[in-house]
Amino acid sequence: MAEFSLDNTAKAFDLFGREVIKRAKRNLKIKRKVDGKYRITDNTGKLAKSLAYKITRGSKGLNLKFTSSLNYANFIEKGVKGTQSTYPSVNKYKPKDKKPAQFKSKNLAKGVVEKWVRSPKIKLRDKDGKFIPKNDTNIKNASYMIGKSIAEKGIGARSFMKDAIEQSKKRFILDLKKGLLKDLTTNLTIE
Repeated sequence: MAEFSLDNTAKAFDLFGREVIKRAKRNLKIKRKVDGKYRITDNTGKLAKSLAYKITRGSKGLNLKFTSSLNYANFIEKGVKGTQSTYPSVNKYKPKDKKPAQFKSKNLAKGVVEKWVRSPKIKLRDKDGKFIPKNDTNIKNASYMIGKSIAEKGIGARSFMKDAIEQSKKRFILDLKKGLLKDLTTNLTIE
């Protein structure tokens, strides 16, 4: 039996993958309300640049997988429980058989937040709200306090990829129907 060609269906998958990645990148840049606060998820742009998709042909058909070259992308998407409290959005991803990711220590690893605090976009303030200079002591103190707060409270789920998939689904279904129909008519021979 000859192999069934899925070229048009693969084109529909490719179009869907490109559309989802485009929307996910846009979702990362938009200021959105997450757990009661307005936040921009991707300040540096590295997370958006790391997003990709891959189409593979398996034994049961075509598979589409969305990936990121950064190891923290999944934690931003689904959120992380804190040691003392958690954001409500973290629990919406929880499958029945799995626990959501959770911080185990009272602070983040040393230096993780420091690089971000040193970036020009971040301005340090004292407890009265006045701007303070960015010297090594102030940067280390701010990094420690921010890391401690993140470990205690957790990270709220941003759902940038899930929302992008939902936004692109209707168009994908129409393109997939057209692609499958073309593949079926191309490969079907009546004798």
